[in-house]
Amino acid sequence: MPVSFEEPSEQSPSSSDDGFLMNGKLGAEETPSSTPPPRNRMTGAMDPSNGTPGSVSPARYDASLNGRRRNRIQIDSTRNIRYSVPRDAGKHTVGESYASWQAKTMRHYRSRRWRDWFTTFLPAMRWLPSYSWRGDFTKDLVAGLTVGVMVIPQSMSYAKLAGLPVEYGLYSALVPVYAYSMFGSSRQLAVGPVALISLLLSTSLTEIVDPTGELSSHTDGSGKNGIESNPDLQAKYNVLAIQASFLVGVIYIGMGLLRLGFVTIFLSHAVVSGFTTGAAVIIGLSQLKYILGYDVEKSKVLHKMLKSIFDNIGQFNWRTFLMGTLSVLALLMMKNIGKKYPRFKWVRAMGPLTVTAFTILITWAGGLDEKGIPVVGDIPKGLPSFTADVWTPIPEISQLMWSVVSMVIVGFMESIAIAKTLASKHKYEVDSSLELIGLGMSNFFGAMFQSYPVTGSFSRSAVNNESGAVTGISGAVTATLVMLVLLFLTPIFQILPLCVLAAIVISGVLGLLDYTEAMYLWKVHRFDFAIWVMACLGTMFLGVELGLAVSVGLSILLVLYESAYPHTATLGRLPGTTVYRNIKQYPNAKTCDGIVMMRIDAPIYFANTQNVRDKLAKYEERARDQLKKSALGSDSGDESKFDEEEQGKYAATDATGVTDVRFVILELSPVSHVDTSALHILHDIHKDYENRGIQLCLCNPNTEVMERFRLCGFADEVGYHRIFVNMHDAVDYCLAEMDGEEGLAGVDSTGSSDGEMDNLVTSSGSKAEGNEDGDVVEEKI
Repeated sequence: MPVSFEEPSEQSPSSSDDGFLMNGKLGAEETPSSTPPPRNRMTGAMDPSNGTPGSVSPARYDASLNGRRRNRIQIDSTRNIRYSVPRDAGKHTVGESYASWQAKTMRHYRSRRWRDWFTTFLPAMRWLPSYSWRGDFTKDLVAGLTVGVMVIPQSMSYAKLAGLPVEYGLYSALVPVYAYSMFGSSRQLAVGPVALISLLLSTSLTEIVDPTGELSSHTDGSGKNGIESNPDLQAKYNVLAIQASFLVGVIYIGMGLLRLGFVTIFLSHAVVSGFTTGAAVIIGLSQLKYILGYDVEKSKVLHKMLKSIFDNIGQFNWRTFLMGTLSVLALLMMKNIGKKYPRFKWVRAMGPLTVTAFTILITWAGGLDEKGIPVVGDIPKGLPSFTADVWTPIPEISQLMWSVVSMVIVGFMESIAIAKTLASKHKYEVDSSLELIGLGMSNFFGAMFQSYPVTGSFSRSAVNNESGAVTGISGAVTATLVMLVLLFLTPIFQILPLCVLAAIVISGVLGLLDYTEAMYLWKVHRFDFAIWVMACLGTMFLGVELGLAVSVGLSILLVLYESAYPHTATLGRLPGTTVYRNIKQYPNAKTCDGIVMMRIDAPIYFANTQNVRDKLAKYEERARDQLKKSALGSDSGDESKFDEEEQGKYAATDATGVTDVRFVILELSPVSHVDTSALHILHDIHKDYENRGIQLCLCNPNTEVMERFRLCGFADEVGYHRIFVNMHDAVDYCLAEMDGEEGLAGVDSTGSSDGEMDNLVTSSGSKAEGNEDGDVVEEKI
C-alpha cells in the first residue's frame, strides 16, 4: 500500500529545484555562493538565518552536484507534508512467511556447488589451491618452527599442571594441531594445551579419581602426588582425560552444526577478564610447590593454598627456589625484550626452549637430579597410540559433564577472541560456527591419539602471527617438529627439572593477570568493575568451576537487568528545530504543557513491561507537578514551555490554558519488537488513559511492531490518525487538538503553515534529526 500523506495548505511553500526559500516562500533563483552558511553553535547544523535573530534567509550552496542536491532537499523539506504510517506494511500470513522462507532457503542451497560445501567444512581448501609455495612457505616454515620450539616445553608444563604425564602435552600438540590446520577457519591461530583448560581438567578429574582428596593433596620427594604414584589410578585418570577430549570435540562439532557460535556474546568482557585473572592466581600458586621445593597441600581455593604454603615453610629447598626463580626471571626478561624491541621478537619465542636447554645442561653437568632437585623422569619414545577404543563407556559422565561444558565455554572464548583479532589484521573473515567445528575436529581427532582437551593459545598465536604465519601450513610445521621430538629427543627431556616446568607455567599465566582492565573499568564504569571483582574473587575463593558458574551467572543477570530496566527518556524540542531529544542530555530542550513525550530505547516484552508502565506513570506525575508549579508562577527549568519568542502573542494564553495532562506520546522508533505481554500492558494503559481523559499517541513503530498492533486490534483502539511518522507531527496534532478547531494559536491538524508549529518548521534550516546516542533519525522529505 502506498504511503499516504496530507498535502500542505495553499499557503505552504511548494518544492522547486530552481528557487530558494525566502521568508517562508520561494523566491527567484540567486547566484550560488561558495561560502557556506554559519553553523549553529548548539546543534552544529547549518544556520539558514546566517546568524541574524528572527530572520529566515535562504541557505546558499555551490553549483556542484551535491550542492544542487542539498538545495533540492532543503526546498522539499519546507513542504511540511505529514505522512501516515502504512497500515498493511508487513501484512502476511504464516503460510506466506513459511513459503517465502522455504523458497529463499532452497535458492540458497541449490546455488551452492559441491565445492562450496567442501570448502565450508574443510576451510583449508579455500587457500590451499592458490597457496604460493615459493613465496609463502618460507614464512610459514619460520613461524611454525618458532612456535614449535615454544610449544615443546610449554606443552609438557601444562600436562604436568593437568595432572597428566608430560608426554601427554606433546601428544596434545601433535594430532590436534594437524587437524586444526585443515579444519580450522583461522590461519594464524595456534592450538594446543593451555593453562586454563589444564587447570579445569585437573580440578574435575582429581575429584572423580580421588573424591576425598587425600592422595592428590600431597607430593613425595620426586614431586609426584598419590595419584601419579599409583599406576592404576594414573591410568584411569589418563583415560578420563581422553574421554573429556572426545566429549569436548563432540560438543564443539554439534554447536557448530547448529550455528551456536553466538553463545559467547552473553559473557561480558568484564566477567571474562575477572575470571581469567582469578584463575591465573590459582594456577600460579599451584606451581609454587615446585619452586619452593616442598610439599604443598593441593587445593582449588586461595586461602587454603596460602595456609598450606606458610604451614610448611620450614621444608624450604633453596636449590629449587634459586633455579625456579632465575628461570622465571629469564623467561620474563626474554618476553619483554621480544615485545619492546621488534628486531628481537624472536627472543620471546625462544625463551622457553632456551631456559629448558640451559637448565637441562646444568642439571646433567652438575648431577643436580641426585642433589635434591626433582626432574621429569621417564618419557616414552615414539608416537601416541590409538585410543578411540576407550571413548566409551563413560561411567563418570555425569561428573565429567560440567567440567566438559566449562572447558568448551572457556576454550571457545579464548580461541574466538584471538582468531577474530588476527583475522581482522589479515583482512579475512572468521565464522564463529565454523571455528567451533574446527576446534571440535581438533579435539575429536586428538582424542584418537592420547590427547587431552586443547584450544587456541593467546601467547603462541601472537608469536605465530609476529613470526609471519600466512596459513595453516605453519601449524603443520609445528606439529611435525613435535613429532620429531617424540621420535628422537624425548630422552633429553628426562632430566628437565620440575621447577623449570613450573617457571614456564608461571611466566605464561602472568599475562592473564588483567589488572589494567580493572583499572580501566574503575575509571570508566564502576558497575562493570564490581562485576569484574565478583568474578575474580569468586574464582579465587570458591574454586575455578564455581568461579566460572558465578561468572556466567553474573553475565546472565547483567543481560536480564539491562533488559528488564531499559533506558527511557522524556523528550523535548531543541529550540529553532523540529528535533526532539532527551531533556536530561539537552537541558534547553522545550516541552509542552499537557503533553508527555516519552521514548523507550528497547524492545518491550514480558520482562520489562511493568518497568515501562511505571516509567510512564512517573513521567505523567512529573508533568502534572510541572503544571502545578507553572500555575503558581514558578519555573524549575527542568521542563519549560515554549519561550515567548516562539509563542508570540499567545504566550500568556498558553501559560494558563492547560491544567492537566491531556496527551501521552510514545516514541517507538527504538522498539524492535513487542510480545503479547507488552500488548496486554499497552491495552491496559490505553484503557486507563481513556477513563482519565488522556489520549495516547504513537510515533514511528516499525513494520513488525505495527503488524502486531494491527493484529491485536490495538491500532484500531488508539486510532490510525494518532499513529505518526515522527514526534513533531504528533506534537503538532496534540496542540491542535488542545486548542480545538478554532485554536488560540491558529494551529490546525492539516499541517497548515499558519500555525505556530508550522512556522517553526518553516524557520528551521533542516528537518533531519541526527543519530546521537541511539536517537532515531527522522527526515521529513
